[in-house]
Amino acid sequence: MATRHVVVLGAGFGGLSAVKHLARDRSVHVTLIDRNNYHLFQPLLYQVATAGLEAPQIAWPIRAILRRYPRVRFWMGNVDSVDPLDKRVWVDGKAISYDYLVVSVGSTSHDYGIPGVRENAIPLKSLGDAMRIRDRVLSAVEEAVRTADPARRRALLTFVVVGGGPTGVELAGALAELKRHVLARDYPEVAFEEIRIVLVEATDRLLGYLSPSLSAYTRRTLEQMGVAVMTSRAVSEVTPFGVCLRDGTFIPSYVVIWTAGVTGIALPGLPAGRNGRIATTPELYIPDLPDIYVVGDLNGLEQDGKTLPQVAPVAMQQGAWAARNILRRIHGKPQLPFRYRDKGNLATIGRKHAVGEVKGLRFSGYLAWLTWLAVHIYYLTGFRNRLMVLSNWIYSYFTYDFAVRVIHHRHQFPCQAEEEAVSAQQMLETPTD
Repeated sequence: MATRHVVVLGAGFGGLSAVKHLARDRSVHVTLIDRNNYHLFQPLLYQVATAGLEAPQIAWPIRAILRRYPRVRFWMGNVDSVDPLDKRVWVDGKAISYDYLVVSVGSTSHDYGIPGVRENAIPLKSLGDAMRIRDRVLSAVEEAVRTADPARRRALLTFVVVGGGPTGVELAGALAELKRHVLARDYPEVAFEEIRIVLVEATDRLLGYLSPSLSAYTRRTLEQMGVAVMTSRAVSEVTPFGVCLRDGTFIPSYVVIWTAGVTGIALPGLPAGRNGRIATTPELYIPDLPDIYVVGDLNGLEQDGKTLPQVAPVAMQQGAWAARNILRRIHGKPQLPFRYRDKGNLATIGRKHAVGEVKGLRFSGYLAWLTWLAVHIYYLTGFRNRLMVLSNWIYSYFTYDFAVRVIHHRHQFPCQAEEEAVSAQQMLETPTD
């Protein structure tokens, strides 16, 4: 039997899962393509953003992962487009032919068309985003120490997180821990109560995919930690100086973090549906393009009347299933429909506090927190990373300290004159009767 070439786009959870299953069969050789040379453990990005972990501790070199798979090759580059007719992928201007293609390029932050989000809010989808958030937060506190303007100081010390999903909740909780255990000690010039963390959610509760009781526990815990939780409050605009809500409220802030949603990354040559997601058959291939399989955040498959969530467990299961179906096709066997097996949901809120639902069992508090720690250590790639992350967590737990408080790039915030100029320009542009 001739060896088939399978190209996998994206070295995230879905792409790596597909590669590991394909590599077991001698009838295929695989090319894995990614714009970065590392696999990123995105669930812990928020800890890099809040000075809890170093960036390399949640990233692992792709080539190190692939050492055990001799029939897999890695190509670092940006995917320009896909040519389904000629069965080629264009990467940095060069063509790579395939017999089968697995698309797992993931998602990007979704601004929902809200003015100013892309320009003025920071997403949390990459290591670069996490480093920007950390630099912005620490730079804001340093700037607040030096300013004599009380209004500017208040805006500098107000951190707004938009989005009450797991990323927003975990980030807001981590910022509250940073405020209580680090900023309060490092910056004696700043009063504890001056630092404000605001969490804004458009729906009526946080972590809407969990039960109402766990959502209520999450809100109550965050508020006890000092986070101002604002539910049923949609954002209408993000400016360089704060967040405008639809009810007319304006929250002055120079640090706005956007975790309100994601959309699939579009690839020229492939169809796209709602929120950038591609509709596939239950076997995970595109209906009119049977040699192209889509897994992870980009896949728009529905199950029991609902689109599958854009989370790592879905991507991992779909990646493995797409690989199995490709191998079944190669060996002349019928493909099998995919069905997601929900193993449960976990979200951490802060020190000793988390929530979880596993097979109908709901739990919260210290037990959920320990479970969350164990699960994330288990799935983290690389023994060295597991050891370093665990040691960092132990250090922070006993010392109440976040060790990574280094500003790589100091952020320059708009000055008052610029703010007044923008306000004047907005007034000139406002139509009059």
